[in-house]
Amino acid sequence: MIRWLKWPALAGLAVLAYLTLRDALPSPSEVWNVITAADANWLLVAAGFQLLAMAVFARFFRRLLALGGVKVSRPRILAVTFARNAVSGSLPAGPVVSVAYTTQVFAKLGAGKRLIAAVLVLAAAYSGGTFGVLALVALVFSPETRMVTLIALGAVIVLGVLAFKAGHLLDRMPKVAKQVRATFATVGGTRRDHLRLAHLALLNWVLDVISLGAVCVAIEATANPHTVLLGFVAAKTAAAFAVVPGGLGVAEVGMAATYIAAGMSGGQAAAVVLLYRLVSYWMNLVIGWIAWVLLHDSIRRSTIGVLVKFGAALSPYAYPPSDRHVAP
Repeated sequence: MIRWLKWPALAGLAVLAYLTLRDALPSPSEVWNVITAADANWLLVAAGFQLLAMAVFARFFRRLLALGGVKVSRPRILAVTFARNAVSGSLPAGPVVSVAYTTQVFAKLGAGKRLIAAVLVLAAAYSGGTFGVLALVALVFSPETRMVTLIALGAVIVLGVLAFKAGHLLDRMPKVAKQVRATFATVGGTRRDHLRLAHLALLNWVLDVISLGAVCVAIEATANPHTVLLGFVAAKTAAAFAVVPGGLGVAEVGMAATYIAAGMSGGQAAAVVLLYRLVSYWMNLVIGWIAWVLLHDSIRRSTIGVLVKFGAALSPYAYPPSDRHVAP
């Protein structure tokens, strides 16, 4: 059912984006001028915060596995985090393939099937839950959406209280309750441990938002922190409905439309989107596939062998003494 809902949602987003962007589309030269005038130092800061965000999510996975009794070194879990992100963001049905790939890698690290399933479920839950918190903050602080958001939030709270008074919600869904309890039992840990996990998941998103903010500063875009956050939430939400790897095209349009609606010029909005995607998508993609190669012993040995042979061929000492003068 959710798959069928994607198409109407995408159509609605496309219409909304068209109505927002039709009179504000910048010329390529305008966008290029903004990009070439960007402050390189702030772009490096944006790239640095992206790397920090990935390192925090790697720490999140490492802590989850440690609670389940599996110890993993920091460099290896960082490589796995980058690699699974690259698989998810660049292959057809990427999230599904990424789950299969992560399952295979975690199994090689010594994790059992139940622990792997629990880690992946909790990772999705913590990541989705903390993103929901950011989205809620973005919507509540926006005058246009504040009232609707507060009404919806109040309705959810009221329904939650009624469900609690009527009896424990999980007890009314025994299969779901069993799965939830089994998941937490497999990972283990105290409430403090799980609060730390929630903190790491939230920090991962916050560092990503700061990276986007650094891009805005780099091109001197007219955007306050709330506008930056709103564009970030719009891009990630739009990407969730994407049918192409990495949300390419959909995320960009969602972010650009938000920033133009907030008063940013078309050239600045396009430049922000392109530069942010450069450091948040393409940079991490390249690092991720390099990590993927390094994590596979046979591929790594073959790659190193090719590079060694190539280097030896360029060296004058790879030739007989009489022919060394003609070496490249």
